[in-house]
Amino acid sequence: MKNSKQNYTNETFSHIYIEKDALNYSLTNEVISKLNKSKIIYIDNYNEIFSRKNQNPFLQKLSPSLILAVKKGDFIYKGSNLCHNFEQQDFYYTNFIVNCLYDCDYCYLKGMNFSSHILFFVNLSDYFNELRRLIVEKGKLYLSISYDSDILLFDGIYPFLKEWIKFAKENPLITIEIRTKTSNYKKFLNYSPIDNLIITWSISPQEVISKYEKNTPSLERRLIAISQLLKKGWKINLALDPILYIGENWSDKYKEFINSITENINIKEINAITLGVFRIPADYLKRFKKFFESSISFFPYQTINGVSTYPEELKNEMIKFVYSELKNIFDKTNIYIL
Repeated sequence: MKNSKQNYTNETFSHIYIEKDALNYSLTNEVISKLNKSKIIYIDNYNEIFSRKNQNPFLQKLSPSLILAVKKGDFIYKGSNLCHNFEQQDFYYTNFIVNCLYDCDYCYLKGMNFSSHILFFVNLSDYFNELRRLIVEKGKLYLSISYDSDILLFDGIYPFLKEWIKFAKENPLITIEIRTKTSNYKKFLNYSPIDNLIITWSISPQEVISKYEKNTPSLERRLIAISQLLKKGWKINLALDPILYIGENWSDKYKEFINSITENINIKEINAITLGVFRIPADYLKRFKKFFESSISFFPYQTINGVSTYPEELKNEMIKFVYSELKNIFDKTNIYIL
């Protein structure tokens, strides 16, 4: 498998759509200065492009445009019950970047959004103001900032990381989680680790990566990144999620996978591990089947309460196997199952 490039933004974004309101933000100028070969088109509202009906997200995925917009309200959302909450009562997520340049066959964004264009909201200060209000109201918060995109792909043109790290330092009652598949760990070396910022690496067997996680770094490269940041003292979670049924020998593949983890990183230094099989709202899966022909779309899932996932017997078997392998090498009290 060829190594994945990390500078995707140099090869895409031939067009940038900019809300007129977004022109008032310095971040907008910073983004377009770094993409100075892109054609700029001014719009009144980002939904004119992003939420148009009758779009083809499959074709857009081949060459997405960039949209710069101002978020108006609903900056912070209650965490979904389909996501790990780490037993935190006040679990939230936010989405200042929407959609991703990676192309994972199982990604729920393909079913959630009408468009594959990348959307940046440039008014980060409004997000921070809302979070300060919530901290006063709730006391402590757990916030994921990267469910709707692999945001670390974009820090080179949208320098958000320094802003979130600064915010985390100033607000120790909030724990911020960044979830990623990237292998570009070096940007974190510019900062000192802080206790309330966690990087969660989504990892899968190499067979899954090669077949279903197109454009993403190999398992080896992700484990190197994890190892390097563990040595620097960063707090790291592992997300073995989604666990996928990849044929009758799936358990052998996942056993090899777990062996690869222990051979390449000191797993005892990991903060937490999350497990979960593939799951998706049934209406998202319906849109999957319309535009994306992956075998993941057409597995005979079981749908209960609007959520499609593996039949209960298979789901339990998969979770039980992976959990039993992990608990032999890792503190089971820090393994979270969904």
